Amino acid sequence: MFNKKKIAELKGFGFLLQNDNEHFSVRFISKAGNFTTSEMESISKIANKYGRGYIGLTTRLSIEVPWINGNDIESVIKEAKELGLTHGGTGKKLRPLVACKGTICLHGNIDTQGICNKLAELHFAQDTPSKCKVTVTGCANNCSKASLNDIGIMGLTIPEFNLDKCVGCGMCANSCRQKALTVIDKKIVFDKSKCVDCGNCVRSCKLGAATCKKKGAQIYIGGRFGRSYRFGTNLGKVFEEDEICNAVEKILNYYIENGIPGERICHLMDRLGEEKVLRDICNLLFN
Repeated sequence: MFNKKKIAELKGFGFLLQNDNEHFSVRFISKAGNFTTSEMESISKIANKYGRGYIGLTTRLSIEVPWINGNDIESVIKEAKELGLTHGGTGKKLRPLVACKGTICLHGNIDTQGICNKLAELHFAQDTPSKCKVTVTGCANNCSKASLNDIGIMGLTIPEFNLDKCVGCGMCANSCRQKALTVIDKKIVFDKSKCVDCGNCVRSCKLGAATCKKKGAQIYIGGRFGRSYRFGTNLGKVFEEDEICNAVEKILNYYIENGIPGERICHLMDRLGEEKVLRDICNLLFN
């Protein structure tokens, strides 16, 4: 029905050919993993009208409607536009951005969904040398796997302790899953080497003995997962929330300017050398 060129073109619009070589799945993009109830109703309407009455969820928090007949694609595109739905998210572009629920989660240290939505407004579907995945996670639990994305953002809260206010109640120690805190002689003892800056101790202390020294996010680059995997490299700085979007933009620009077609950020680091890429990016960010 369609030649390879047309199939590739449709893929860029989020229409993916199924294995029967006849039908397509159309991918609708969420906003930081969220759809409004009216958007869900609209997607359901398209699934009932053009598909087989069901939808599927993707690993990057989008929704796919399968079993779209090739002859109906133009009608689906028109109707989706009228309903205010965004479809796409494939190809050599910045893929759908992912965020955990850190904005409303008990463990969240940053506004994950707000940051994700702002980055999406700036960069979603931006052309890149290869597919490029960005995710935002709110704490060291790393639910959205920041370190396995091309660019990963992980929220943190660095604690500090005022022993004069500590009464040895143990609330902070009980909240610490890393066992970085112990109570000795009715005072807290902090083992920094075990701490992952999750912020639980700060949130649990009601006396001001454990407080926030710094809050923000770490940024990882060069992660990937799939046929092969690589953990992202930490840039080694705590970024304030209002610095994150600018930092990601500079990282993306460096990747676009220096990457070759088909090369993800991890491959760019392999080709040029991780030390050089980190030095170049840190010079852009910090100088």
